[in-house]
Amino acid sequence: MPPLHGTPADPSSADDVHWIEVPINRSFSDGDKSTWRTDPKYGRPSDSLYREKLAKMWLQKRDEYEPGENYILDSLPEGYVLLDRPRPKNPEIRDKYLWGHPSGAVFNSPNRFFPHFYYLMTGGTTQCPCDLCTNQSKKMLSFKAKEGAGGQGGSKARGRAHATSRVPVDPEGTPDVFKMAVLKLKEKGTLDEAITEPASMDWRAERKKLWVHLVKLNMQNSFIPRAGELVLWTPSMEGELVFDEENVCFRMYSYKDKKFLGIPDWRAGTVGQTPEEPVVLEDLVQTKKKTWAVNYSGFRVETFPDPNSDDKSYSLHYKYVHLNCIRPLNYWQLFLHGIPEDKLHPSIKYALTVMSSFSLLDKYRFKGTWPNASIYCRGIYIGAELLIVGDTVRIKPPGYNPDHPVEVTDVMVIKNIRFGLINCVDDPNLLAEKHVVRIEGKVYTLSRERAYRAPGMAEPAQPLTDEEVVNAFEYVGMRGYGNWYYLHPPEANMEISQDMVIGRCYEPDAMRLIFDDTSLGLDLDGVLSGRDYSRRTDERIPPGKHWFWGDYRTQSLALDSLNGEDVGKYSEARDPKMWRANLKVIDGTATPADVRDARLPRDIGRPIAGKKESSFAEVGKTSKLVSSGLGAAESTNVSSADEGPAENETSDDEEEGGKGDETDSSNGLGFLQEVPYFRGGTEETEGGDYVPGNERKPAKRQKQGK
Repeated sequence: MPPLHGTPADPSSADDVHWIEVPINRSFSDGDKSTWRTDPKYGRPSDSLYREKLAKMWLQKRDEYEPGENYILDSLPEGYVLLDRPRPKNPEIRDKYLWGHPSGAVFNSPNRFFPHFYYLMTGGTTQCPCDLCTNQSKKMLSFKAKEGAGGQGGSKARGRAHATSRVPVDPEGTPDVFKMAVLKLKEKGTLDEAITEPASMDWRAERKKLWVHLVKLNMQNSFIPRAGELVLWTPSMEGELVFDEENVCFRMYSYKDKKFLGIPDWRAGTVGQTPEEPVVLEDLVQTKKKTWAVNYSGFRVETFPDPNSDDKSYSLHYKYVHLNCIRPLNYWQLFLHGIPEDKLHPSIKYALTVMSSFSLLDKYRFKGTWPNASIYCRGIYIGAELLIVGDTVRIKPPGYNPDHPVEVTDVMVIKNIRFGLINCVDDPNLLAEKHVVRIEGKVYTLSRERAYRAPGMAEPAQPLTDEEVVNAFEYVGMRGYGNWYYLHPPEANMEISQDMVIGRCYEPDAMRLIFDDTSLGLDLDGVLSGRDYSRRTDERIPPGKHWFWGDYRTQSLALDSLNGEDVGKYSEARDPKMWRANLKVIDGTATPADVRDARLPRDIGRPIAGKKESSFAEVGKTSKLVSSGLGAAESTNVSSADEGPAENETSDDEEEGGKGDETDSSNGLGFLQEVPYFRGGTEETEGGDYVPGNERKPAKRQKQGK
């Protein structure tokens, strides 16, 4: 391999990062520029991510990689280029593919390209093991076999293939259930069916746990941060966070010493894990005594990196903290007041950059009447927060003008979250001409003047009774905000876009503890100014557009890792083709090719005739050592999120044009997509369960105070 050379930072990364340039072997390349797309819709983005990943994998393959160093190829192999194009389902997102393979097919990630890259770097002296070359060889063998069978047989084979209708698939080859639903809707005129993706490992792995997770969210207090949310956090909190009237800012206060201690070291972060131990209201100001150490009783928060950069090293800065060290990002203007802008941690501006992003969680039903349809969801991430069905959200006042602020008085209890498809099209690359998000539910107000009064009713509107308040809200103590009134007829629902949502409505007791104020609009200016900042700085939002729509949460946040694991296309363990083959094996529908693609561990060689059943398996039942050895050969991949069976879900709404929901077929759902769930810590984390390498005893949970 040519020698390495030091080089200044790559333009895609931070200026202070030193890169080591890795020259490629230019003696051999099969890249074909004639396969490059010249259509104007194709762009040519930076290929630095490919060059970084390939350099790392190449050096690791040669045992020359040194941890802590930053490597990048000097260029891609001759004839290869990275192009992007608008995503068919959402043209605002541009998908990147590597072109140049002689077959005309494309690579969709550095991991998929690396086998072919290594084949080129070794001079092409062996058969290339990459998927594209393997498929090309199979097609050539199949074509020769047809030629050998005679012209008539070959003609029949071609005729049958032409008559076979192809199932729409996404870029990873997984059946595109949403495109299939649109085609079925056009054929039948009306459609109302559950969304299932039996050929998607992401979807199947998420069913049970996601359902349990959503049920838990419905049962817990709304002020508790949720996994995947963005928050303000500080590594430590000395004393309690109190508003300093004299300096007009939030500062830490010691009641023991009766003095202010200073402003917390605020930064923005992503909630990666939530506590296994119950969180109580008092934890907002002072952590109550916990049974377990902080890595079980606290939140794992990772500092948020720059969404516009390939450098995600800030994600490695994480800590387990209790609730008193965390505050909602929506209220950033209040908590950061008094801190000079040049003193703010960089992660805060990075987090504000994605405030105008959203992603849908768990799309479970497709419903519509041609040409319109809807995809129903159980949750939606808007900016910093996750909202789910049953949540109470605060609504921006109609016609709000920052120069003439008005009081926030209205809230909605979410009944449905749907992704609307307006004017569906019978096109292999598009779902519809227009896409909209609609949040539906009953709306209540604190304003007696704006309250609903039945026609002919002269007397003032009457507030909801205590029983009606309990039935209207899933939160406890909502009467603490004051008298509630219907804004519309009691039986009517209202629809709003995501732009009208301010954020979750917290319990009044929590608002008093945090702010000593129960006003519904304390964060209105912060949310709106954050979205405006996002629209000016998020490079993923096209000119003239106001929102970035991500297929799943980590894509909306532009994260390549969470909880210490690579996610989405950045995961080296991601192999949709192998996963689909494994699912077919599980379902009993596998062909010999599927069994091969599944890469199942099998015995080597031919079984010995007449061999008696071995007693080794019986030994394994009693021997912990043998059982562990046998178990090592089994797959132990941890899934991300699960959810209950979508087939049993029905919609009790009456829709006029069709409403539905949507699920990502292969990219997974929401923040839980491809995020393994594990607990623990290292010698660097507080209260972790790290065990030195020379010890063999399993780590035990630590109890505080013992």
